[in-house]
Amino acid sequence: MPNRTDELSRLMQRYRRLCEATGIARANGIPMATAAQSTLADLERSILSFAEPAAPMPTCPSPAAPAKPITLASADAERQSLVSRPARSVDSSLTLAATDSAAKVAAASGSANTSAIVYTDGSAEGNPGPGGYCALVRMPDRPDRELSGGTIHTTNNKMELTAAIVGLGTAIDAGATDVTVYSDSEYVIKGITEWLPGWKRKNWQTANGQPVKNRELWEQLARLVEGRPVRWHWVKGHAGHPENERCDQVATAAARRAAKSPSA
Repeated sequence: MPNRTDELSRLMQRYRRLCEATGIARANGIPMATAAQSTLADLERSILSFAEPAAPMPTCPSPAAPAKPITLASADAERQSLVSRPARSVDSSLTLAATDSAAKVAAASGSANTSAIVYTDGSAEGNPGPGGYCALVRMPDRPDRELSGGTIHTTNNKMELTAAIVGLGTAIDAGATDVTVYSDSEYVIKGITEWLPGWKRKNWQTANGQPVKNRELWEQLARLVEGRPVRWHWVKGHAGHPENERCDQVATAAARRAAKSPSA
């Protein structure tokens, strides 16, 4: 028979997975299914019975109300140290999927986790041309964070790098000390895991003696990973990976908004 610690851990894992799934759905305006709402309520009662038997049952957020996009006026200033903002760039927004119940349960159970998973993608129509990026930051017991932005004239590689910088920087700002990044860009993955040490040794020159392209962005990314356990994974693009597909859609939309901006 499992002990109380094992049972609580099992319940918390189920609860987190369900909150992540419903959080993504609600961010896209999809109502929570009745069965999912009922399961969440049951899990809340079970978990709180372990952590604080006398605590009242927390109320679930309304499943019918989609999360509202929150545009942060200060987003560009906050990211200034991480991203060299191109001229004539367009909006940068942060969409939060409301999962307040997860935070309540985490506080009640005393759980703490500083890990983060970051999914990124970049897009440039014309390459060079209008471009956009998206980073999806996921941390246990917290709402997913979806960040995006675009600019009128850029390249696909610059947007891929920007997505990685913004996503990783956001995770670090949120207190993550252990980060895993997923990207469909071999340029980003091989650059940060294989090529970067050689570029530094050769004073930011390639094996052919040419200046490293996008050096400023690479330097920013290098500063973010220095002294931190960051794992990098390549995923095949347009292959049905849910988070990668989402980031691709948002990055492409940001690029198209940039193309239609008044300064285009």
